[in-house]
Amino acid sequence: MTTIVAYQPGVVGREALQLGAFIARSTRSKLLVTMVLPTPSAPSVARVDFQYTSLLRQQLFTELEEAKGDTPDDVDAEFRIQDARSVPSGLVEVAEAEDAGLIVVGNSSRGAFGRVSLGSVTNHLVHSSPVPIALAPRGFHSHDPARIRRLDVAYGGLAGTSGLVLAAAGMAAEMGAALRLTSFSLRSRSLTTDLIAEDELRSAVTTDVQSSADRALTEVQALPHPPEIGATAIGFGEDWADAIADVGWDAGDTLVVGSSDMGPGRRVFLGSTGMRIVHESPVPVIILPGDAVPTLVERAESDRPGGDR
Repeated sequence: MTTIVAYQPGVVGREALQLGAFIARSTRSKLLVTMVLPTPSAPSVARVDFQYTSLLRQQLFTELEEAKGDTPDDVDAEFRIQDARSVPSGLVEVAEAEDAGLIVVGNSSRGAFGRVSLGSVTNHLVHSSPVPIALAPRGFHSHDPARIRRLDVAYGGLAGTSGLVLAAAGMAAEMGAALRLTSFSLRSRSLTTDLIAEDELRSAVTTDVQSSADRALTEVQALPHPPEIGATAIGFGEDWADAIADVGWDAGDTLVVGSSDMGPGRRVFLGSTGMRIVHESPVPVIILPGDAVPTLVERAESDRPGGDR
């Protein structure tokens, strides 16, 4: 398996390399560090265009040499320049040609520290890629543990989400990671002064989510090689940041988010709720496009060893 890193020079690129290595260790995959050279859709005979492209290609070679120095020594890495009409399309072309497991992108340099903020290229990929996308929070650096220890699935308890849970369970088993379902509930500000009403609401939400999660986890336990399953976590808050923080996060956690059912077929498409969860996540995020879920479920249900370490 191959993990694509969309590299750019600077801090953002180093964070993407760190996340790529974090995932590559966990999945035992090759790292393919890629820079895209945008090329005009129509050929030009102008010498100045040729010279400019040659200079830009040499610059990308120099930047990839710098990337080699920032890539951890314990991962198998390859470095490549891809010609394409745009950066997003070039990354997808490489990922599809390599049958890659996912594309890793860095954070926007203008984002809040410790949170995910999408730049223009990342935003395009998040809404169009047929390949899972992994996002690094700003300031991400993998120390200890150096690989994924737990996959947390953003779970809404809705019909049709069992596929997402099974897909994440298969990924967790292959990584030798634990699985946890996480749900987030926003409480009305008008209830904050009514403790009885708030307690009743919290109890009702917890009962509903836990009942649905138990059914989904029963399917996970029936897999040939189920991962270790942690207690379902439900976060409450007046806004998404509070609710997401409320579940508690550990080093080695990675959040899995599914595409919206309103998305264009097999490609990644995040609705407003999914985008808010991604933006407020304090840990790396993997976004699964709709078409990837059945394939991952099929792998999870196949009778082959998981990722025991």
